Amino acid sequence: MLVRWLAPGGDTVTGIETELREGGKYRVDAVDTHGRPYSISGVYVELVEDERVVMTWNYDGPVAALRTRATLVSAELRALGPALTELTLTHEKNPNREVAGLNRVNWKSCLDKLEGTCGEVREKPSTTNDAPRDFFSDGHRRLQDQFDTRRIADRLDDLTVHDQLKAADAAFITRQNMFFIATTDPYGQPNCSYKGGNRGFVTVIDDRTIAFPDYNGNGMHLSTGNITETSRVGLLFVDFERQARLRVLGRAEVSASDRLLKRYPGAQMIVRVHVESVFSNCPRYVHKMQLIEESVFVPRAEKPQPVADWKRLRAVADALPEADADAAGTDSDEEKAMNKDS
Repeated sequence: MLVRWLAPGGDTVTGIETELREGGKYRVDAVDTHGRPYSISGVYVELVEDERVVMTWNYDGPVAALRTRATLVSAELRALGPALTELTLTHEKNPNREVAGLNRVNWKSCLDKLEGTCGEVREKPSTTNDAPRDFFSDGHRRLQDQFDTRRIADRLDDLTVHDQLKAADAAFITRQNMFFIATTDPYGQPNCSYKGGNRGFVTVIDDRTIAFPDYNGNGMHLSTGNITETSRVGLLFVDFERQARLRVLGRAEVSASDRLLKRYPGAQMIVRVHVESVFSNCPRYVHKMQLIEESVFVPRAEKPQPVADWKRLRAVADALPEADADAAGTDSDEEKAMNKDS
């Protein structure tokens, strides 16, 4: 994990040595984007599990401004929820503003990578490849070559794929009242789900983060459960009235104590998505449809939420959670309850 995130920009970590104890030494060897080697080394001053790391910081490399006396790095950790931790990082004893500015930029770049890496602590199936990868896989390339689309694929990658939300992307997302989300379980099985709410129910927090509420559903927690296991998500936003679509790929986390819960009456949890890729898709095959009515089941502060018809089925009456016990009924038409009857 250190190899993956503790390198700013396009730098590459080539080796790490560490004695993880107070007084223990560490050393990080890396190569910058120009191929020049450098190292970071120091001593662990303080280690408090799940709370604090304090260490000295020595740079040895080609950037003369950074070759100074030892500085001090402190990382304070505070748990905010089951899958959310607040990190406060302080880099002290910088000799001047130039060094402080360089360190600030480098840490910002590293911490952006850390957000995407920290969800990978859990053991993964052997088929998972966590190494840095190109946007297109070998399978993509084989089909591109078969249909002579490699050149246009690369051009569209250059023109449309970016790692942060542009103003137009943010505006598009906040206009939508639904999207589709793909997740993957720890066994590699993908799952696709529909998410709906009032128009604007997806919050754009910044150019790399969006969030949305997880409302009461059928209790299976397939999407949110997969997120807690593998974190990988793919979101597809479709505007059927304008015939346009936008994809967002990234890593997500789920929290039942997120401060955004106050914004969404009736939400059980908040899902935050850290954007890694965002791009528009060809709109040719998006059917033009007009919204008639938003779902009456979307929770609203001013009135109680209606009971879902399927919760009144006799087949689930004895299995409903305590909060839904009053909804138990004797209905037997499952197709009608799921709006599938003809």
